Amino acid sequence: MTTDGARRRGPHSMEYARILVPDMAETIEFLRYHVGLQLERHTDEYAYLRADIEHHCIELISDPSLSASHTVAIGFSVESAEVLADLRERVTAAGLEVLALQDRMKGLCQDGFAVRDPNGLIIELFTEFQEYAEPPTIELRPRKLVHPFLATDKYDECLEFYTKVLGFQVSDYVGDISAFLRSEDRFHHSLALQRNKEYFVAHLCFMMKSFDHVMRGRARALHKKVPIPSDLVNHSASTSIAFYMFEPKHGPRYELCDGHRVFTPEEHETHRARRMVADPRNIDVWRAADNDWDRF
Repeated sequence: MTTDGARRRGPHSMEYARILVPDMAETIEFLRYHVGLQLERHTDEYAYLRADIEHHCIELISDPSLSASHTVAIGFSVESAEVLADLRERVTAAGLEVLALQDRMKGLCQDGFAVRDPNGLIIELFTEFQEYAEPPTIELRPRKLVHPFLATDKYDECLEFYTKVLGFQVSDYVGDISAFLRSEDRFHHSLALQRNKEYFVAHLCFMMKSFDHVMRGRARALHKKVPIPSDLVNHSASTSIAFYMFEPKHGPRYELCDGHRVFTPEEHETHRARRMVADPRNIDVWRAADNDWDRF
């Protein structure tokens, strides 16, 4: 705990999602071709895929009993042992159960623990996530897994958990229905929440190396007739341009984006969250009107 009035720090960066899938071989191929991930390890039980030097950004777990995928955990790196200890203290003080990391994950970091968010989603927090010496040699690949977007019927409880307990900072609100939360890597949001009638992981966002690569990914999706539930969007809050693919058996919607805003160190400490009108044009500046929520 800090004693000098300094801000208690939150997690540093999103690192991975753990997803149960009905046909792991098909999902591996989908993520390799459509997202640009590189397969690093594969057994009959699980697979690791990576985007850059971090050990993995997607972990797949085989569950043939499913008809659609199910995202069960999200992993965030923490910048130091001291911050990790402070996060553990905050979780305990909030009366939440401190859980052990998944067994395989224990061997991929120095230390860590897990906690369930109000939805039951497991959040894993850890230091010194293992890395490769070089990124994959694939040209068309993401630079980073940036954030999850969670729709939830426990919006207020989630906002309290992620900001007051874990230390995320609010970058922007859209009315009283969405909140964009940033971590210590200073991306506009490393996690987003949407008030909804039910809980689900709405999408995972990958930042590509350029807008050209976003468009090449879109061309691949169109070529393979992968559903695009939300085509090119110019996000007003984060300034990114993106499109979204969705095949339920392979995961939540996958967003491929370019231009996601990164705060300066000064902005990170001083930014005041905007309260934006709940208007579609505050989600996508290219929308033509305030009544076209259902255009897709």
